[in-house]
Amino acid sequence: MLLQNLPIFALIFLIIFAFIVVSLLLYYLAFYGRFVFRNEKKNLLSEDFPPISIIIVAHDEAHHLIKSLPELLTQDYPNYEVVLVNDNSTDETPQLALEMKNKYNNLHYVNMTSSVSTIEGQKFPLAIGIQAARHNVVVLTGSSCMPSSPYWLRQVAGRFVRRTRVALGHDTYEKKPGFFNKLLHYDALETSTRAFAYTICKMPVMANGKNLAYNKEIFFQNKEKYFRHSQLPFGEDCIFINEAVKHDVCNVVASPEAVMAQYPISFSKWFHLKKFAVISRSYYKVIPRFLMKWFNWLNFFFHVSAMASIIITIMLHQWILLGIVAGCILLKIGMQYLVFTKSATKLDEKEVLPGLLLYDLLITLLRPWIYLGSKFEKSKWK
Repeated sequence: MLLQNLPIFALIFLIIFAFIVVSLLLYYLAFYGRFVFRNEKKNLLSEDFPPISIIIVAHDEAHHLIKSLPELLTQDYPNYEVVLVNDNSTDETPQLALEMKNKYNNLHYVNMTSSVSTIEGQKFPLAIGIQAARHNVVVLTGSSCMPSSPYWLRQVAGRFVRRTRVALGHDTYEKKPGFFNKLLHYDALETSTRAFAYTICKMPVMANGKNLAYNKEIFFQNKEKYFRHSQLPFGEDCIFINEAVKHDVCNVVASPEAVMAQYPISFSKWFHLKKFAVISRSYYKVIPRFLMKWFNWLNFFFHVSAMASIIITIMLHQWILLGIVAGCILLKIGMQYLVFTKSATKLDEKEVLPGLLLYDLLITLLRPWIYLGSKFEKSKWK
């Protein structure tokens, strides 16, 4: 037997490596596979579309709104409005809103003043926008977000059938040249793939407020839960959906036509947001929180155990075992490529596929630092 004459430490390392590989393969198939291998449903006929209110909260972002508002106000959709909530802006946002309102009759402008509330962040102005919305289905997005097509709203609306009351969409970044932009796109792809998979597995988490739709009743019936975590700097949408929404009323919007792209951010800003995301996940329900941590650590220790197994088998001149280890590594990589190729096709992120392994390795190596950094980060708006 190949394993009989191995030192005990080598045997332990190889068993751990095999366990990690099997666990990751099961994870890819049982969770990611539920999303990437499913057939997406076709949209409804236009006469079946519900009226929709798009809600945007803006604070000193006229430079973004001048680009994004025309795209949002000219969607190929029969009945919708855009609710723009001006959150105490000191720039040209009020003037821009008035100009847009004269040009587009589906713009609903809500102007807030500092005397309205002392609550920091976007929670309160977003609640004002939801209350001001004329239609039952609200779609949340950001002032710097651009829809990938004129049919974005049709794709979102097509998910509100039968019992669906919440729809999660893919949020990414504008495509720019440069390595870090590709890393941002990989992180967005991995995040949405995970979020969509958990939603389909009836554990809705990681709902991104840049491309998120739900019925207003969810807000009105769960106001206490909505404002419970208003002090958090990031991720409160995820917590709200995880706490307030029943698992059987959620769906995902997986189409290249339904992507929201926001303006690219710097590495420091991205790292900052990732730390806040870790903080917010501590408020998730037990099972999804455990599974997400479990996958992150499995992915990290896969790289460690794979390198250790290769070194050990070479040192012990176990060439057959080395071939088996290499086969297990290739099997894991092959499954990973298959999953993300399917997901990238659905979410229009194919440009990350050539560097997939490198981006995955970098994100994996950064995760422990992100986790440690989150422990020193104050959980509040800045």
